[in-house]
Amino acid sequence: MSLVLAALLLLQARPAPSFEQLSRQATELREAGRLDEALTAYRQALKVKPAWEEGWWNVGSITYDQDKYSECAPAFHKLAALKPDLAAAWTMAGLCEYRLRQLDVALSSLTHAEQLGFQENTELSRTARLHLALLLTKTGSFEHAIVLLTELTRIDKKTPEIILVAGIAGLRKPWLPSEVPEAERDKVLKLGDAMAAAMEQDTQLAMSKFDAALAVYPSEPNFHFRYGAFLRLSDPERGITEIKKALELDPNHIPALVGLAMIYIKNGEGQTGRLYAERAVKASPNDFATHIALGRALLDTEDAAGAARELEIAVKLAPNSPEAHFTLAAAYSRLGRKADADRENQTFKRLKK
Repeated sequence: MSLVLAALLLLQARPAPSFEQLSRQATELREAGRLDEALTAYRQALKVKPAWEEGWWNVGSITYDQDKYSECAPAFHKLAALKPDLAAAWTMAGLCEYRLRQLDVALSSLTHAEQLGFQENTELSRTARLHLALLLTKTGSFEHAIVLLTELTRIDKKTPEIILVAGIAGLRKPWLPSEVPEAERDKVLKLGDAMAAAMEQDTQLAMSKFDAALAVYPSEPNFHFRYGAFLRLSDPERGITEIKKALELDPNHIPALVGLAMIYIKNGEGQTGRLYAERAVKASPNDFATHIALGRALLDTEDAAGAARELEIAVKLAPNSPEAHFTLAAAYSRLGRKADADRENQTFKRLKK
């Protein structure tokens, strides 16, 4: 028998490394800083045991730190498939996809993390909220982005990143920070700084910053609207005045129209609210929020059938909006359509959960 054949037979007879051996080797190599070798060992171990959650996390983490985003995203999705309730896996997948500029996929991943309540460590939760706010602003979901930025300021103090993204969202521009035109940068920063002070609930500082910003940009409707929305908490009448200034400058300013509709409805002035809501729907018929506002106004003015029609449109436009389903349930209940009302209430509860 030749020596080569003998060696081959010896190799064939030698048992393949066990999962325990490979996983231990991978850990030792990672701890020693030999990351490329550790990755090889982790991948070998995962071939033996594809359901090894720690292995997928480490493969994803190492490749993320090495800027190998096209490799880390699949690893974290494998982990998320094994453990769907692990918010950190969805967050890390979304961060990898964001770096790859796969923005729609990243938005889906980070939205999933939000639906799980950002149940991860504080640093990762902060990063998830910030990047989701970036993506929501880019895709035009400005109000949702501002809610997330407000949560961020409650977790921690305002940061330059929060100020910048808040300013972009406040101006209702679908920009990432790198896309802000130089000519718009001062406007973004002034509005973002005022909004961040409001998010921190520093009333006096926020008022002084809004006043200073409006002194420079008195014809910017979004500045007036954001100031008015903030003032509604401490000085309701002045808040309404500022929101109306936004409408004077831009008669089709949708947030101002919807905001005034809701304010008047809550104040028991349904007819006035209905006028603003009708203008909102006419100006932006594909915006679900305008149909919710008109549906609420119609309910308030005893037109349940009209309200149901508007709210059915809202549900079609935004099937994942809890508010749309909740208000539609109220309209069906007024009409005596118990089964339909129960269905919408169940959908509302599922979405809220």
